[in-house]
Amino acid sequence: MTQRPTSGPTAGADQTVTAAGRVDVDDVLGRAVARLAGATGAPAAAGTTLDGAIDRVAGDPAAIAALETVLRGGAVEGLTVGSGTASGLAASDAWTAATFASGDRRKVGVAVACGSLDDLAIARLEAIALEVARAVLLDEEHSRTAQLDRLLATARQVAESLDLETVLSTIVHDATTLLGADSGDMLLWDRDEDVLRVVAVWNFPPEMLGFALRFGEGVSSQAIRAGHAIEVPDYRDYEHRARALDVYDFGAVLCAPLVVRGDAIGAINVHARAGRRGFANGAADVLAAFAGHAAIAIDHARRYENEVRLAQTLAEANDEMARSLSVQQRLAEQVLLGTGLPGIATVLAEHLGRRVVIQDDLHRLIAGAAPDAGDGWRELIGDGEGLDGRRRSDRDAFAIAIRVGPDVAGHLLLSSDADLGPIDRALVDVATTGVALEFARQRAAAEVEERLRGEAIADLLSRAYTSEEAIAARAARLGHDLSQPHDLIVIDVAPGGPSETAGEADGDRLRRAFQVTRERLTVRAPRSLAAQHLGSIVVLASGSRHTLDARSLADELRSALEAAIGGGCTTVVIGDRCSRPDEYAPAFLLARDVLDLLVRLGRRGGVVAAGELGPYGLLLRASSRDDLEAFAQRALAPLIEHDRAHAGELVPTLRAYLEEDRVQRKVAARCFIHVNTVVYRVRRIEELLGVDLADPSVVFDLTLALRIRDLLDLPAPAHQAQARSGAVSRR
Repeated sequence: MTQRPTSGPTAGADQTVTAAGRVDVDDVLGRAVARLAGATGAPAAAGTTLDGAIDRVAGDPAAIAALETVLRGGAVEGLTVGSGTASGLAASDAWTAATFASGDRRKVGVAVACGSLDDLAIARLEAIALEVARAVLLDEEHSRTAQLDRLLATARQVAESLDLETVLSTIVHDATTLLGADSGDMLLWDRDEDVLRVVAVWNFPPEMLGFALRFGEGVSSQAIRAGHAIEVPDYRDYEHRARALDVYDFGAVLCAPLVVRGDAIGAINVHARAGRRGFANGAADVLAAFAGHAAIAIDHARRYENEVRLAQTLAEANDEMARSLSVQQRLAEQVLLGTGLPGIATVLAEHLGRRVVIQDDLHRLIAGAAPDAGDGWRELIGDGEGLDGRRRSDRDAFAIAIRVGPDVAGHLLLSSDADLGPIDRALVDVATTGVALEFARQRAAAEVEERLRGEAIADLLSRAYTSEEAIAARAARLGHDLSQPHDLIVIDVAPGGPSETAGEADGDRLRRAFQVTRERLTVRAPRSLAAQHLGSIVVLASGSRHTLDARSLADELRSALEAAIGGGCTTVVIGDRCSRPDEYAPAFLLARDVLDLLVRLGRRGGVVAAGELGPYGLLLRASSRDDLEAFAQRALAPLIEHDRAHAGELVPTLRAYLEEDRVQRKVAARCFIHVNTVVYRVRRIEELLGVDLADPSVVFDLTLALRIRDLLDLPAPAHQAQARSGAVSRR
C-alpha cells in the first residue's frame, strides 16, 4: 500500500500521463484529494483496492482511516455515510465516502472527514470518485494492451531468429518487466543428469547462468510435475524451496512450465522481492504465454541444429572415407617397409589426432606418438602429469588388446578424449593387425628378456649384487625403476587342491598361478613386477599409496588365484614397502618367515601383513599351534565365556584398550561408548582375569594372546564375529 501527502497539483481533473503513455494513478489520487479538500473544506482521501486489499491510498490520515473502513468493509457502490467506527477516529467523528468498481477485482473510493455535506458537495464527491475510477480503468486497459503488444513482439522474434540464447534472454526480460517482477530466469531440464539448469536470466548476477538444481527442488520442478503455472505467495515459507537460492531473498514467485508436444522441457520463473505484494490476476496466463513462446523457440532451434548436424555428418563421412583409404595405405607401407611399431604409432597419431602408445603384454612401453610430434603421449602411461596437475595413468586411456593367436601379446592405447567413430575404428583395426605382426616377430626376444628379468628379481631378493647402483642400473635396462617405492607381496600356492586343475603337476599349478598373477597385475598395477622365486610368487607392486593399496591388491590377487586354481590353497603375505634395493632382501626374508609360520599353523588361504605380528612374531615362530592355542585360551577364557553368556563386549574393549595405549578417551571414541563405560568394563576385565592392566607384563601377555587368536582365527562369539573381522582388516 502506498500513501501520498495531500500536497501536490490541485487544478483540473485531467489525468497525468507518464513517458510510457500510461496513466499516473498515484498522481490522479493526489489531485483528487486536493480537489475534495477544496470542495468540502474537510480532510480528504482517495485510494484503490485489489482483491479486497488496499492497493494505493493518498490523503489526510483521518480521512484515510475512514476510506479504509469503507473499502475493506465491502460497501456497495455509491455514497456511504458513517462515523466513529474507523481506527484513528473518535466516536463523534463523521465521514462521507463514495466508492465505485473498476473492473472485476479493483475498487476505487474517496472520502472526507465530514458527515454533513450539502448536495453540491456530495455531487462533487461522487464525480471525483468516478474520475478516479475512469483513470484506473484506463491504466489497466493500457497495461493489457502492452501485454498483448509484447507477446506479439516476442512471437515475431521467435519466428524470425535462430539465435536461441538471445531469444530466451529477451523472453525472460519481457516477462519480468511486463509482470512487474524484480527478476526472472529460465531453466531447462537435463534428464540425463536429472537437474534443472539455468539458461537465461534477467537482473541476476552472471554466475547464475549454468546454475543447476536437482530435479525435485524448487517451484520449477513442481510446475513441471503439475503441468501448469504455480504461484508461491512467499518463497521463504515454500516447502519445496531450493535453499541454495535463499541468498536472493525471493518473496512471491510465479512459475510456468515449458511444454513441447506434451513433454515438459523446463520452466520460466519471475520473482518479486520479499515484502512486495504478489502478482496481479491473469499474470499466470501471461507467463504461460511467454513459456509457450520459449518452448517453440527451443524446439525450432533444436530442429535447426539437427538439420545442420545431419548435413555436417554427411560431409564429414565423405571426407573420412577418403582419409581412411589414404591412412590404410600408409599403415600397410609401415609394415612392409619394416619401420616397426614407432612408424605405426606415428601414422595412427597423425591421422586420428590422438596420442598413441603401444605396450607389450605387461604394459611396458614399446612406442608412443602424439599428433604434434611431442611427448604428450607419455601421460597415457603415467610418466607425466595431465593439464590438471594430477598424475595420469593408463586408466585415462582407451586400450585395445593385441592378440597373437589366442594370447594377448600387447596393448594399443589411445587417448580417450572422445569416442572413436566407425572410420577411425576401421583404421585402428588395420593398425592392430600391423602391430600384431610386429609383436609376433618380437615374441622370441621378449621371452629372453623375461628370463633376464626373473634373474634380476632373484638377485635383488637374495642380495646377490655388487652394489645398489649396479642392480638399479640392471633393472633400468629392463625397463623398471627401483628408485620408486614398491610393496613386496609373497604368494604361496599349496600343492594339489580341489579345482578343475587339481590333476596338473605342482610346477604347472605354480606356472598357471604366476600367469594369473601377471594378468591381474596388468589390470590393477601395470607397472609392477612379478617373478617365481624359491617356490613362491613374488610381486613388487608399484604405485603411490594414494593409487595403490597393498592389502586390497593382495585380496584381489588371492581372489583371482582361488577362482582359477581352487579355494583355500592360496596364502598371501604383505611385506614391507621398499624404497631402495638393499631393503628388498630383508623384507622378503621376513615375509617368507611369516608365510612358513602360517603354513605350520595350518592357516593357509588368507592374507596377512608381516608387520601385524611385530615383535610377537619371534615368539609365535618358536611355538607349536597347540601351545599357542592353549596360551591364548588360558589368558582370555574368562572374558570369552562372559561375552558368550551375556552377549558382552569385554574382549573387543580389551583389544581397543591395549591398542590405544590404555587411553580411556580414545577407547571410548573407538568403541562409540562413554568414558564411564570404558572405566566399568576395564574394572570388570581386571576382576574376571584377576590381573592389573597397569602391569606391563600383563599387557604383554594379553596383547600376545589377542594376536594369537587373530593369527589362528579362533572362533569368537557370534555377535562379535563381524566386528572382529572389521578390526582385523583395519590392522
